[in-house]
Amino acid sequence: MSSIIGVDIGAQSIKACLTNESGKIISQSDCKTGPEMDSKLFLSSLEEQISELISGAKDPVNGIGLGSPGPIDKENGILISSANLPLLKNVPLVDFLKKKFGIPVYYDNDANCAALGEYWFGEGKTSSNLIVLTLGTGLGGGWVFQGKLFDGYLGNSMEVGHTTIHPGGALCGCGQRGCTEAYFSASGFSSRFLEKTGSKLSDVETLFDLASKHHKEANEILEEGIESLAQLIRNLIHLLNPEHIVLSGGIAKSYSFFGKRLENRVREIIFPIFKEYVKILPGKSVTGALGAASLCLDNKT
Repeated sequence: MSSIIGVDIGAQSIKACLTNESGKIISQSDCKTGPEMDSKLFLSSLEEQISELISGAKDPVNGIGLGSPGPIDKENGILISSANLPLLKNVPLVDFLKKKFGIPVYYDNDANCAALGEYWFGEGKTSSNLIVLTLGTGLGGGWVFQGKLFDGYLGNSMEVGHTTIHPGGALCGCGQRGCTEAYFSASGFSSRFLEKTGSKLSDVETLFDLASKHHKEANEILEEGIESLAQLIRNLIHLLNPEHIVLSGGIAKSYSFFGKRLENRVREIIFPIFKEYVKILPGKSVTGALGAASLCLDNKT
């Protein structure tokens, strides 16, 4: 029996796990990051985390999978930049780790990793045509077709959160207006709430709670968000003809607050043939690190 390691690089932490090839997590680690972290500190923290996991492994570790927000250069294993970790520029992640540990290292966009994780271990298991949307601080996407990840040139495909739903609409963090992410994401909800009320939103759960209590502005924001996400899903269904669409990420944990309304709206606006088989599902608790580990499995097939 062999083991693999998955590493999820985020705005606030690096989460890593040691797992077997069935997705059973053996051990985990967590290291804080932040805007003050430079490349040298980042790489040393990454090396330390992975070293600890390897030293505690009972079985040989046959691969390391890395996931991070884009833009990335998957072909050359480089993290080009990170909006939330501004001191990281053109970091050679894959070469660094290969030289340190002498085992295969695979790297991809974090949303692509989420899609693979759902395919190998979650609600999308064995789906012939799977789209995964990651609903968190932003809105990302991944596509697994006939068992293989489609990740575009250099690993930067499926930036679905930055498809335009409302031309000239709300300002998105990317600098453009009308992106889906500006209407259905933690950052989008927060910006919309501040615009409408002049008050800051502490977290997404607060928005859902206010909406359930018939708070006018919260309800408007949520309804606008659901409509925007439904239109995005409609476009993806008509473009890619998926069998399953799985919603993952932190906001998906609150699926009970918006899921049925979203499903019903999507079914109102898609072609009738798609209603017969397309399924929209909340994802299982497949962590970002486990999704990254699945890159090792994807590269075995």
